[in-house]
Amino acid sequence: MACDFVKVNRDKVSTGIAIIGIIFILSLTYPNTQAQTNISFTPADKFGTPENNGSIGFAVNGTCSNVTFENNTWTFTNLCLTGSQPLENFEISTQNSNVTIFSYLTFNNTAFQGIQLGYAVEGKGKQVLNLGLGSEEEDWEWSVAFNGVFIGEGDGWNILRDGTLVVTGATGNVSIFDFESFGNSAPSSNLPFYQQHSVAIIITVAVAATVVVAVVIKVNSRKHSGESS
Repeated sequence: MACDFVKVNRDKVSTGIAIIGIIFILSLTYPNTQAQTNISFTPADKFGTPENNGSIGFAVNGTCSNVTFENNTWTFTNLCLTGSQPLENFEISTQNSNVTIFSYLTFNNTAFQGIQLGYAVEGKGKQVLNLGLGSEEEDWEWSVAFNGVFIGEGDGWNILRDGTLVVTGATGNVSIFDFESFGNSAPSSNLPFYQQHSVAIIITVAVAATVVVAVVIKVNSRKHSGESS
């Protein structure tokens, strides 16, 4: 009887030690998982592409859950810039050019949805971007403007089948738009002017905003440079 009692106690002790061990191990691993935070960056941070003589930067503060560099391409996951909507997957590579990204905006309407990416580029090189919208064959309509002037596809930019956008020879401000229509029917003439031409209005305002932001950033940069001198 005593032996059985001792055996039971030993079993309880062993079980208790095992439970404590499991809790200890979890306490070492679980908090580390919870402690993972977003990667933060500021306009002072640059993501270089040394082999291609290029770099990527941002005009505002931002965060992302992950950032990787492979095959001369930077990939940002869950990118979120101050004043912008989140961008789930963003890939960018630059050649002979330095890019400063201003903003990423999304538009939603009863007739369409769309996005706009604005950036400035120094150096007459090439930028290769993928916004994670899917293949080119889907019902998205791309538009690209250089310094407020829209450029036709094949004349400074083109879209690949996987949805990758290639911009070549741009200098100054670049605005990229992509809209998906929910229907092929033309807007009703009974609708107000702003609803009939909502896409054109959004594009015009976004292009103007990109130019204004670029000018403000450029003036501030010169001001800070002067103060440093």
